[in-house]
Order: sequence, then C-alpha cells, then structure tokens
Amino acid sequence: MTASQLFLRPLTEDDIPTIFSLTSDPEVARFMRFSTHKSIQEAEDLYREYTSPGNYGYMICLKDDLTPVGVAALKKEENEEYTRSMSVYLYPRFWNRGYSTEVILHLKEAAVREGIKCLKAYVVQDNTGSCRVLEKHRFSLEEVLHFPDLPSGLCIYTQQL
Repeated sequence: MTASQLFLRPLTEDDIPTIFSLTSDPEVARFMRFSTHKSIQEAEDLYREYTSPGNYGYMICLKDDLTPVGVAALKKEENEEYTRSMSVYLYPRFWNRGYSTEVILHLKEAAVREGIKCLKAYVVQDNTGSCRVLEKHRFSLEEVLHFPDLPSGLCIYTQQL
C-alpha cells in the first residue's frame, strides 16, 4: 500500500453538521443500517452513540488539507466486552479510491491499542465493494441475516485481533 493519505481524528460536536451531510445523503444511507437522516437531531444522536464511553468515533480527513472524507466508528457489541463493530461511511466522491482499505487499517490499529480482541462489520449484502474490502483484510463472513426491509441481507463479518 502507498503512504497514508488519510488522517483519523476523534469526532467533536463541531462535526455534527458533517455527519448529517453524510447520513442525509440517500446514496450513502442506502448502504447503512439506518434510514436516510431527515434532521440534524438524528446526526446528533449518532454522534452521541459514537462518542459514548467505550465507543470510538472518528472523522476521516485527507491528510494534505484535512478535507472531510467520511466518518468511522468502533462501537461496543452488546455482552461482548472485547468486541467492537466497525462503521465506515464516505462521501460518494471518495468511493473507489482505496480509502476504505486505509480506514480499516487505522481502525484495526486503534482496536489493538484499546485492547479490543475482535472486530465485527455489518454490511448490506448489496454493498459488494465493502464486502470485497473486508475479505481482502481477511475478515470472515460469519452469517447473512435477512429482514423484511432488507431483502438482499445483512452480512456479518468478523476478525480476531
């Protein structure tokens, strides 16, 4: 891989409008486990979730000029103290540039620093690009869940650290 192009920094309240600009974009939200956000309050709630104790939320920025690229998070899994689920979403103009690959490397490093033993990723099955990136990073497909509002399925990937 080439030199790092991205910088991940902890989310701050000042990032809520940027989070909303991502989560209110139907193109981004179609691959997320939530509906397209209609209000800034929904983005604020997501910010609070990502920054609650035991969770780690990050703004993904270009290293050169700190342009926001997207948001990433490591979130606690219920009843699994040393497991976190990963969330990564980028502005569509930054898709297919290798940034998700780099973000996963940053998240894995952060997880190891925090003593996390397992990472999970929940990916809409139609999001074939994200599925490929996880497989490239040697995540294992554990299960595909099906829901009435998600006919293609939700893939659950895991990796022991």
